[in-house]
Amino acid sequence: MRRSILFIMVLALLAMGSWAWAADTIKIGVVGPRTGPAAATGKAFEEGIAIAIDHINSKGGVLGKPLEVVFEDTAGVPEKAASGFEKLATRDKVPIVVGESHSSSALAEIEVANRYKVPFIICEAWHDDITKKNYKWVFRAGPVNSGVVDFYIAPFVKDNGFKKVAIVRENSDWGVGIAERTEHNLKNFGIPFITLKVERESKDFYTELTKLKGENPEIVLAYIYGTGLHFFVAQAHEVGLSPKCLILDGAGPPSLWDSFWKNVGKAGELELFMSSMHEKVHLTPTSRKFWDDYKKKFGKDPSDYKTRSIYNVILIAADAINRGKSVDNEAIVAALEKTNLEVTTGVVKFGLKQGTYEYHQWMPPMLIVQWQDQKQVVVYPKEALMAALRKGK
Repeated sequence: MRRSILFIMVLALLAMGSWAWAADTIKIGVVGPRTGPAAATGKAFEEGIAIAIDHINSKGGVLGKPLEVVFEDTAGVPEKAASGFEKLATRDKVPIVVGESHSSSALAEIEVANRYKVPFIICEAWHDDITKKNYKWVFRAGPVNSGVVDFYIAPFVKDNGFKKVAIVRENSDWGVGIAERTEHNLKNFGIPFITLKVERESKDFYTELTKLKGENPEIVLAYIYGTGLHFFVAQAHEVGLSPKCLILDGAGPPSLWDSFWKNVGKAGELELFMSSMHEKVHLTPTSRKFWDDYKKKFGKDPSDYKTRSIYNVILIAADAINRGKSVDNEAIVAALEKTNLEVTTGVVKFGLKQGTYEYHQWMPPMLIVQWQDQKQVVVYPKEALMAALRKGK
């Protein structure tokens, strides 16, 4: 009887062990806004996560185990972002975290990453200081304010002969940082400009727009994120500032959200926005595959490029764990520093020179797109030009 009981217990333990192994996964943490003014970014992240998981698990997963993602909502609030990151590090014990689309949240999260020594790959928070702090555990495979302004926005303004510029920036870390970099470039080019500050979650811009109309700028560089950008575009048209004065959305995604045309109506025509994605611009085979996989899964073309951004960093994280053959934090960082991986926007290689924002930074190519007859048309840079810039009358 004792032997029988012992035998049954052994079988039960073996069965439990087999089940545990079968259910075992490699977890990757994701941080980003699923609620709040930029909740649409959370939806974009969720879609990109789904495509990435399908892709990685179809190829054997990570270290031979299925990939699992744990998503913490930051709501675009730094305190909630820091708390969410800490939960991923302590409660979920993830070996690596990716994501984020708000600079203020990312700046809070990198302090937690540095404290707990958890590798963190940021995809869409642009403030220079995120990588300029040179934290060993922090990487960015996405746009950075200085790069976006120096290589795209400022040259676009100069090359298209705009003589008077208005900068409208929200009071966020991203808004302050990108506006200051823009001012620096415009001063160097000798282009006159004015800068107006607005509240991050404002819905009423009539006072600022009335002042702008009196200044008669040729283009407004709108550093406003979320649905506030929609209100700004609609109200600019209402007061008669646009379309004579063009508006460039310096972030991009709000101009691509499903709610954009519903909120702005005809005011959206000729609006410009930053993007790293267009259906006719595929820099790598991975880009084409992503587009096809997305359409197959969701029955439509992708619109928000942050879907692709989160997809990219999940691929980078999985690649680093596989090459490092471990979920050890030191092994992951060592592997990340040797990354040479094709993603949708190019081949990722992180900078290793310390002392500037370029440390652990890789920036994808960007596009400036204009809505022409409600179609997305690339108007800058010239290598990707689809049609000439249309100016208002």
